[in-house]
Amino acid sequence: MKTTLISLASGLLLCISVQGAYAESELPELGDTTSAVVSPEQEYRLGRAWIRKLRGSTSTINDPVLQDYLERQSYRLAFNSPLQNPDLTLVIINSKQINAFAVPGGVIGVNAGLLLHAETESEFSSVMAHELGHLSQRHFARMLEDNQRNQWVYLGTLLATIAVAASGESQGAFALGASAQAAMIQNQLSYSRINEQEADRIGMQTLVNAGMDPHAMPKFFQRMEKQSRQVGTVPEFVLTHPLTQSRIADTFNRANQFPKKLAEDSLDYQLVRIRMLVQFMESTGRASAHFRQQLKDEAVLNDRARINRLGLTLALLRERQYSQAREALAPLLADDPQRVDYIVAATEIALAENHYDEAITLLDKARQLNPDSYPLLMYGARAHILGNDAASMIEPLEAAARERSDDAQLWRLLMDAYTSTRDSLGIYRAKAEVYFLNGNEEKALDQLKLAADEVKNNYPLTAKIQKRMREIEQSKNDMKR
Repeated sequence: MKTTLISLASGLLLCISVQGAYAESELPELGDTTSAVVSPEQEYRLGRAWIRKLRGSTSTINDPVLQDYLERQSYRLAFNSPLQNPDLTLVIINSKQINAFAVPGGVIGVNAGLLLHAETESEFSSVMAHELGHLSQRHFARMLEDNQRNQWVYLGTLLATIAVAASGESQGAFALGASAQAAMIQNQLSYSRINEQEADRIGMQTLVNAGMDPHAMPKFFQRMEKQSRQVGTVPEFVLTHPLTQSRIADTFNRANQFPKKLAEDSLDYQLVRIRMLVQFMESTGRASAHFRQQLKDEAVLNDRARINRLGLTLALLRERQYSQAREALAPLLADDPQRVDYIVAATEIALAENHYDEAITLLDKARQLNPDSYPLLMYGARAHILGNDAASMIEPLEAAARERSDDAQLWRLLMDAYTSTRDSLGIYRAKAEVYFLNGNEEKALDQLKLAADEVKNNYPLTAKIQKRMREIEQSKNDMKR
């Protein structure tokens, strides 16, 4: 993309969206033959095995604020879609390319570039809803009905595509992406188009059900198609989701069937988006200057000012201008002292200045008022570990790990907490989960063997460790089938 990230920031205005009413959408019935090829349980294991390999081979973004938003928004959409009993795993790829993908078993991946270029929450959600459409209709299983031998060809090449794209080799990724697509849909292009149209239709209905703008989908598609023609470089999204004029026209026609209704864009989305935007800006000096210029015209603290002020705070933080960052953030905290985005920004400033007690006090107070906040837990644990008070966070981290057993970053923090408290058994077990969730089953098993040796006379605990070892051995086999 020739459009700079700095210029994109200037487009962060509040957008007025159009909300449609419910419309009937007849979905195809999935017969028994689909489950005979691959069951939902097999899809689940397949997807989890695949994402572990992805984490071990691809640069991902581990930002608790972004992860929390993505999970909340994905489940909001999922519960307004035909997807039954949604159990999703979300991953954010560290790539400026625009793309999202769905893998069998409830795995959804999002490139950071999608946040950078989707100008409204409805645009961002239209892509997510499209991917949920693929999952709800089990398009992967239906493809396997036609060619049962190609599942690993497709998934393996998709893994390589994402890894190459995240490394910055976009042209290589495009070539691999084309291979992945060709491996599964050669000689069945019409079937692929049907799947895409079906996912569009279901995704649009999902947007409407969730109270979002159905017109966001064709608008975003049209912009991507236009960029591919004008810039000359095909966005990854267009490569993996081929956009034709007829497909764009079809989504426009469908969107126009819904009554138009004004709806404001989400401040939550725009604050997360500005957070990503600042992370990807190459020149932080230009970034802070840009945000200062934007704020010169803001007489009141409206949403546009809130977005730009958080952008200024984060840009100054990257420049290590900590006192100026505090000054920029102060009006936001005064206006909304419980907003997690602002508390996290204040925490990041305090941690950068090694003011651990300040960060601990801030986060402990915030967690009392918002005990279920994932970002506050993660930053709270980090602050307590750095402040030599890891012991107080082990219990809440262990409780969270039981609920989020596939969260590699959570297990890494727990490992750090055990290290700080010199709990060797805890270190072995947490490190095993970190290795496992990053696709290294052998090293995970090595850690569990060390854990078993540590407690060889504790038979109940030994039994638990051996049970976990058997589960990991089984997971190794999931990638071989």
